[in-house]
Amino acid sequence: MDAKKWATVTLLAAGALAACAVPNQGTATPVVAAAAPPNTIVLQPPAVAAPPQTVYVAPPPPQTVYPAPSAPVARTVIAYYDAINRRDFLTAWNLGGQRLAKGGTYASYAKGYATTSWAALTVTNVSGNTVYVDLSARQTDGSLRTFSGSYTVSGGSITGADMKRLS
Repeated sequence: MDAKKWATVTLLAAGALAACAVPNQGTATPVVAAAAPPNTIVLQPPAVAAPPQTVYVAPPPPQTVYPAPSAPVARTVIAYYDAINRRDFLTAWNLGGQRLAKGGTYASYAKGYATTSWAALTVTNVSGNTVYVDLSARQTDGSLRTFSGSYTVSGGSITGADMKRLS
């Protein structure tokens, strides 16, 4: 029996069983499946491969790039942007955001990232306590803002920034 006929027979039989198993309202009626009689051959439908499915996945934001794990000042700046990308603004605030906010409140600092989807940071150089970076920030409207400049780090916290917006 071909797959189409098998499917039709299966659906008809399932419909017949389902029609017999409709309970009366308010009473539980058990459904009993009948076993095949002895010496009965049960035909299995042929194996049919499922059609391939296409899954579309949005690309993840770019990875943060840094020169060497041995530069603790660079790791501080990387951790700062990692916290922003995770929407963990309290951690970013504690890693130096409070100094970068120039006297602003935590609430206004966090609100300042409301239109930022993600930020990709590239550390281009480290010299003493200064971390030179290139930054791309994707906005929620799809636009991209790019910056270049440096961060000064002291005691595991960003103490200053000199960033210029390029686009």
